[in-house]
Amino acid sequence: MWIVTGKCNLNCRHCYASPYRSEADLSSAESRRLARELAEARVRHINFTGGEPLLRRDIFDLLKYCIELGLDVSVFTNMTLVNSEVAEKLARLEIFTLTSLDGHVREVFEAVRGAGTWERFLRGVRHARDAGVELHINIAVTELNWMYVDKIIDKAIELNGASVSLIPSMPAGNALKNKVYVTSDHFKQALAKAAEKAEELGIELAVWCAPFVGLVTDSKYVVYGNCRNWGVMDISPSGKALVCDVLNVRVADVIKEGVIEAWKRLTTGELGRLIHELVVKDVCRGCPQLRSCLGGCYARAYIVYGDLKSPDPLCPRVRGL
Repeated sequence: MWIVTGKCNLNCRHCYASPYRSEADLSSAESRRLARELAEARVRHINFTGGEPLLRRDIFDLLKYCIELGLDVSVFTNMTLVNSEVAEKLARLEIFTLTSLDGHVREVFEAVRGAGTWERFLRGVRHARDAGVELHINIAVTELNWMYVDKIIDKAIELNGASVSLIPSMPAGNALKNKVYVTSDHFKQALAKAAEKAEELGIELAVWCAPFVGLVTDSKYVVYGNCRNWGVMDISPSGKALVCDVLNVRVADVIKEGVIEAWKRLTTGELGRLIHELVVKDVCRGCPQLRSCLGGCYARAYIVYGDLKSPDPLCPRVRGL
């Protein structure tokens, strides 16, 4: 997960990545060198995210270079900068493209992303669709939209989303400042709505950053996992290896120390060991989801409790729901 730039043309109320806005981006030469190291380290996939990655003037040169190195790549964009030319470039390189849909109508979407964003988003989606770009649509669940999750899933399918996912907004960055991150009770209700809609439509719905999902639904249409042991490194705009891109806690400098050393520091250092250990606080004992959940999201635990070993504060069992 490479935050290839912290710069963004929007200032969404729920954005956890806003702290990266002032961080300097790697130069084109540094970025290409990092891409070579990632390929040499046998990294399989890079997701270019931000900020807004399309703001980098060299983004398509960098994407093409990564592909030439044998890397699988994807881009997470807010779609507002996607015109016919950009869409054609994405299609030509066969870039799997991810975006966010945070409302099913203008009023809800713009309450999250700002005035004037709805039409710009829809226009970008139309350009992508016309060019044949495969589009994944993610729904960030906030206090502003949790009650409309089923309707937003309907809209994602209407927009020809090839796949759909759900993620709880994190209590970080703008979401923390604006107090729009979703509560445990509301996310539980949103999950139930989403599962019901997935079953109605017969579509697979992925849920990110919520490994306790099995406590809420056992729907065969809902899939989820755990990031404690999934073999991913988050990289900041200036090339720092992060414990999690939500936390902005740096464990190594990938440019100065190299990819392999940064990975070792991330996985075997003190923080890495804490992340990979099972959370065994009282509330987790006896939980039927413990072996897959492992205590839930350590980033949320750290933000709320200041402790990587605390159980996930979004979990309904932790909240007594």
